[in-house]
Amino acid sequence: MQVIISARGLPVSRIYKDALARRLARLEPMLPKIVEAKIVLSKEKHRRTAALTLIAKDHTLRSEETAGDLAVAVDNAVDALVRQVKAIKDRLKNRKGRGRPRRGAADAPAPPPAAEEPAPGVVVSQVALKPMSLAEAVEQLRVSPDECLLFTHARTDSVSVLYRRRNGGLGLIEPQP
Repeated sequence: MQVIISARGLPVSRIYKDALARRLARLEPMLPKIVEAKIVLSKEKHRRTAALTLIAKDHTLRSEETAGDLAVAVDNAVDALVRQVKAIKDRLKNRKGRGRPRRGAADAPAPPPAAEEPAPGVVVSQVALKPMSLAEAVEQLRVSPDECLLFTHARTDSVSVLYRRRNGGLGLIEPQP
């Protein structure tokens, strides 16, 4: 993390600047993607102001505090940054996953049969088997976005699966007689 400290209207010693840089370095474990910290210390009549800006990979945090004493202003500004960093961490921890698609009531799979529980991660779907010829099944799979079609073969009266192959062709799975 690069730390840039500037002062307006007051002298700041190297020791104070180093102590301030070490204090801001304590924020790095909480928000590890901090790229730069800018600190502007200023003096006006009877007020001292500390303006701190943290630039992280995905966030820019800013805090500006004014007090009669410079140390108090810096303490308050650092405390405000700590609160902001904790709020970001809490939001990231508690947010809903974006990678998973949300399912509505219409998309929810049918409940599994009561006798047997499916393995974790297995989605159970129940379909009505429709008797159809192989040509009808091929046509229905071609217009459907699905990868496979389960149907009752009209000629043999057995359950068959028609599926899309990786090379673009179709495959048929039939039970042995």
